[in-house]
Amino acid sequence: MKEYKYISVDGIRTHYIEAGDEHRGVRPTILLLHSAEFGGCGQITWEYNIPAFVQRYHVLAPDHLGFGLTDKVMDFNDQFGRRIRHIKRFIEIMELGPVHVMGSSMSGGLTLTVAARAQPDWPMASVLCSSGGGESPDNEARKVLNSYDGTAAHMRRIVDTMFIDRKWGADESYIARRVEMANLPGAWEATAAARFKAPFRGASGRSERDTIEYSNIKVPVLVFAGAKDPLRNPGYTDGFVPHIPQCELHVFDNAGHMGNIECADVFNAKTLEFLDRVR
Repeated sequence: MKEYKYISVDGIRTHYIEAGDEHRGVRPTILLLHSAEFGGCGQITWEYNIPAFVQRYHVLAPDHLGFGLTDKVMDFNDQFGRRIRHIKRFIEIMELGPVHVMGSSMSGGLTLTVAARAQPDWPMASVLCSSGGGESPDNEARKVLNSYDGTAAHMRRIVDTMFIDRKWGADESYIARRVEMANLPGAWEATAAARFKAPFRGASGRSERDTIEYSNIKVPVLVFAGAKDPLRNPGYTDGFVPHIPQCELHVFDNAGHMGNIECADVFNAKTLEFLDRVR
């Protein structure tokens, strides 16, 4: 059974989805971290995956700082580190042991970053990364995602960019749900703020996300990628997958940036097979 809950994480009202609460502490936990497009949240990213995962696992899907129904907080000094610490404290407060962490898009790269640290911030049993990691080119597709103007028409452009199958963009109720989450008070501001850069600061060099030491990752990793993902360069996984010691790759031939949704059945089956094996 899937439940929508809140918890205070060091004063931050944090929304999360929990499925299989009765199995907490008995079954391993999968921690699902959502993508970061306008309207991104645990429910939107993982709704087609949670029902399959809860059959064998305890599942948690928190909304990141500034996203979904979590408080709209933005740390302009260290937004990346603040997001990592927020999830660290969420895990601690929920009293979880090693968890299987699955990240979509931005959260995929964030999870790989944490896993590659000498002392990972989160207790991880394995990492699953969907459409994350590697280089994120500043191309026309990304400009569509970054320039959301609050309208259903623009949200449809975002969905048509992330998905190959046009049925998603043609689904008025699906677009309306994404618009609702993207237009909550403070949501646009928090998501847009992550893209801000003061013009007078100049180039700040490469960030930790751009210089991940993938060879340092010690846990098993499964990477998912869409062969037709316009937000990534073709073959982008070649730049990091071979460097991860225990890594498997699955490429969806007919998916874009949201393979976990467009190819949910295969995604779920591959995930469960991987997790059952690495346990």
